[in-house]
Amino acid sequence: MGTGLINFEFFKIRTGSTAGGRDLFEKMIQDLVDVKFPGSSTLEANPGDWGIDAYVGTLLEGEASVWQSKYFIDGFGDSQKDQVRDAYDQALKCAKREGYTLTSWTLCIPIDFDGPAEKWWLGWKKRKEKTDGVTILLWNAMRLRRLLQSEDAREVREYYFTATATVPPLTTRPTVPLDDYDKYDGTLFVHQMHEAGMIECDDAKEEFFNAEILSHEVTDKGVPEELQILSDVRATLASIWAQRFNSALQATDERRLIGLYVEVMDAIRSYHPNIPAEIRCGMVHAFGIMHQRVNDGRAGWVRDYKAVAAAHARSTKDPQVVVAPPPTPPTAVAEPTEDLASPAAEDGGV
Repeated sequence: MGTGLINFEFFKIRTGSTAGGRDLFEKMIQDLVDVKFPGSSTLEANPGDWGIDAYVGTLLEGEASVWQSKYFIDGFGDSQKDQVRDAYDQALKCAKREGYTLTSWTLCIPIDFDGPAEKWWLGWKKRKEKTDGVTILLWNAMRLRRLLQSEDAREVREYYFTATATVPPLTTRPTVPLDDYDKYDGTLFVHQMHEAGMIECDDAKEEFFNAEILSHEVTDKGVPEELQILSDVRATLASIWAQRFNSALQATDERRLIGLYVEVMDAIRSYHPNIPAEIRCGMVHAFGIMHQRVNDGRAGWVRDYKAVAAAHARSTKDPQVVVAPPPTPPTAVAEPTEDLASPAAEDGGV
């Protein structure tokens, strides 16, 4: 296969969206890392991805070399620089928090830098390597093409760059089971449900948990298109609730607005097919986004929901509405099959 046939713009065209192209690019990076370093591992979002798309080593009190893909197919400017900084900082922070050592961090992008971007990259890389002791590497378009042209990567190349190959459609993200329902007992959105006479809240807790995963991932990736979609979804759900809340106030003088919860969730169920596929928002996630708004104190299921939120904040002695963090993602462990110094040492070759 000639170099000219490896064009990463093809991913966006092939999937029909930048989000689909990004998803395909991320999977290709994971496959390439595994070709170069057999036995590498990946992490699923739960929530976020710890700043890791693929790694070699162990996350259990050991050392790890990490690869992070960023599908910057439309260029590299200030926004992309911010995403690089944030991705690296997240990887370093998670390593310190989880107790393993980040030995190298490799940014994978589908483009080559121009002069100003290259100058920025080299300066940022030099500063971070000096302060953090982490080897920072770059797999840009040229480097990726060289890797893909190797015989070892032939199957990866043919799968991702053969026009007739089947690409899985961009679907909604799977629902992640919640393993500790009690963790959310002190949250405002559960308290609001109890005030409305709704005692069974386990499904709502799982919905909230999955919405947190979606929100973390979209925020971590920092793709403007997806951030805007998530913002639009939140605004639409806020409007759905407000219209039905006002209608319920007019229909009764009672404190408990019987039927409001069901009406809002039914309306969200009807709206769900209109949510763009790019953020992979399932029905459970959509319900959870509504619970997030309640948990922020901006919605509720009783007439005096604002007073409930204020009392909840006072009871926790916290000026902010309390949000219980989602459970820590399960640690994936990969026993090292290579000398951990090898990813950095081999960066100069293919």
